[in-house]
Amino acid sequence: MAKSVLITGCSTGGIGYAAAVQLAAKGYNVLATVRSVAKAGDLASADNVTVLELDVREQASVDAALAQAGDVDVLVNNAGFEVFGPLEEMAVDDLKDQFETNVYGPFRLIRGVLPGMRAKGSGVIVNVSSVAGRVAGPLNGLYSASKWALEALSESLKYEVGHFGIRVHIVEPGGVETPFGANRRLIGAAAGAESPYAEIVTQWESAGQRLNPDGAAKPEVVGAVIVDAVENGDKFRYPATQDAEFVLSARKAMTDDQFEQAMRQQLGITW
Repeated sequence: MAKSVLITGCSTGGIGYAAAVQLAAKGYNVLATVRSVAKAGDLASADNVTVLELDVREQASVDAALAQAGDVDVLVNNAGFEVFGPLEEMAVDDLKDQFETNVYGPFRLIRGVLPGMRAKGSGVIVNVSSVAGRVAGPLNGLYSASKWALEALSESLKYEVGHFGIRVHIVEPGGVETPFGANRRLIGAAAGAESPYAEIVTQWESAGQRLNPDGAAKPEVVGAVIVDAVENGDKFRYPATQDAEFVLSARKAMTDDQFEQAMRQQLGITW
C-alpha cells in the first residue's frame, strides 16, 4: 500500500510543489496543501496528488485538513515566509506573524500527526528550515529566529520520538529560485523608507549575487533533497543547496569573529 505524504506550502513554483511532484512520481499518495486551491496550479490534476486547503496559522484549519488526510505516514513542514528589515523598525506583531507561520504552524501539524505515527510505530517528519536557521545575517533576524526555533524543536523531537520508530529530519536550503523572495514582508528601510539603515539594505541585497554568481538553485534541487530525507534518512540535517553547504561549512570551521569577517569580505559588506 502506498504511503501518504502531507506537504505544506505547495504553491506553484515553490519547494513544496517540487517535492509533491517528485514524491508523487515515486508512487506516494501526496496530500499537497495550500492556503488557496487556486495556488496549486496543475497539482490538482496530477496523478497520486490530492490538493487540500490549509492555513497553518489556524488550528481549526489544521484539524480539518488532518481529518481529510486521514492516516499520514510522512509530514513535510514546508510552508513559511520571511519578514525582512532592520529589527529596530519591526513591530511586535511582525515577530508574532513570523512565528505563527514558521514555528507554530509546524508545531500544530507535528502534534496532529504524532499520535497516529506512534500507534503504528513508524513515521517521518521533515521540517524545511534554512541556512538562516543556523547562520543569521543582517535584516533577517526575525526569520532566522523562527528557523532557529524550528531547528531546536526538531532536534528535541528527534530524541523524543525515535524510540517510537519515527524519524525527524531538517532540510536547509539557501537561495532558491521561487516566489518566496517576492512574497517577503518588507519593513522600514527594506521597503524603501528613509532610514539610517538604508545603506546596509543596499549592500545586503547585492550580497546575494556574490554568494550565488550562477543564480539561485532550482526548487527541484531542494525537492530532491526532501525525497532523499524521506526515503533514506541517513542524516538529521540536510544542507540543500551549494550556497548553504558553503556557508555552513565555513561557519563550522571558524570562530564567531573569523566567520563574521569572512562573510563581510565575501559579501562586500562594509557596514
